[in-house]
Amino acid sequence: MATIREIAREAGYSPATVSRVLNGDPTFSASEKARERILAAAHSLNYSSRLIHERNYAVAVIFAITPQEELRDVYFSGLRQSLAESAEESGITLSFCQRLDDVELDGTDGIIAVGRFMAEDLERMKKLDMQVLFVDSNPDPHSFDSVQPNLQMIVNSAIDCFISAGFQDIGFIGGKSWNSEEGRHTLRDIRTRCFESQMRELNLFNPDYVFIGDNFSVDSGYNAGCEIVAEMQKSMPQGFLVASDPLAVGVLQAFNENRITVPDDVSVISINDIDIAKYVSPPLTTFRIDTEELGKVAVETLRNMIASPKKSRRMILLDAELVVRKSFKVQELRA
Repeated sequence: MATIREIAREAGYSPATVSRVLNGDPTFSASEKARERILAAAHSLNYSSRLIHERNYAVAVIFAITPQEELRDVYFSGLRQSLAESAEESGITLSFCQRLDDVELDGTDGIIAVGRFMAEDLERMKKLDMQVLFVDSNPDPHSFDSVQPNLQMIVNSAIDCFISAGFQDIGFIGGKSWNSEEGRHTLRDIRTRCFESQMRELNLFNPDYVFIGDNFSVDSGYNAGCEIVAEMQKSMPQGFLVASDPLAVGVLQAFNENRITVPDDVSVISINDIDIAKYVSPPLTTFRIDTEELGKVAVETLRNMIASPKKSRRMILLDAELVVRKSFKVQELRA
């Protein structure tokens, strides 16, 4: 572990000053600039102290997810809860808001951003004199740090599962990343892009097997399922990768109503593993994105960013576990 003298050399202050700051001497008055430089040096040298770990930061969470979206996809309510619980455990004070304009910048040490943001808001965030961390996505990896699920790995792993089962005809059901009605450009979701890229590389991509709804809700999935039945009931692909569990729930409803049997007629693999995934008929095989871990890593990452700012940008990608249920038979997987 680093010594007080090493930290003093790194920070540019006397060992006595460094010692009193790191030990939280209540009789010693140091400027905020001095405190930040000393704490940053201590972090960079892996110095462990009670003060570093217990200092209370004020963090604003811009949760740019509408209440309707949060109701449609419990993934986001789980993420909100995880951020709140992780911050409480770490001694960080969180304030939730939905817009950048609602953030009280004075007294705020950092920002966690979740959801979709207009280009002008992103430009304003880049100019803020504080650390900004995106969670779940990253609109500009060159400008922002992020903690997010490794969706590319998830998509590639799902395709591998289908191929290991001998499937060649594989479809995809997804949603749009941006809502054009709110004045935003409609972009292809990363799961859609990864699916097409990997399937083209394998020379298996069929654009007729790709269905993209307006969003990631149950209703959107149901509409996609009905469209699939109407267009290709007699030429159904062997399996579908569905971009989220709510979408998959709607797809299963449409298939059940039209007597398309899962997994006998078509297999389904989904993404998220929300609670309802194990109760639908049939229960969904899905990749579990651990929102509890996502929130915990995000809070700890932002704490470190505030204490020890760095110029290089980091993207932390979290793995996901495949939970096999009846929508994709275990026995379909070849040894």
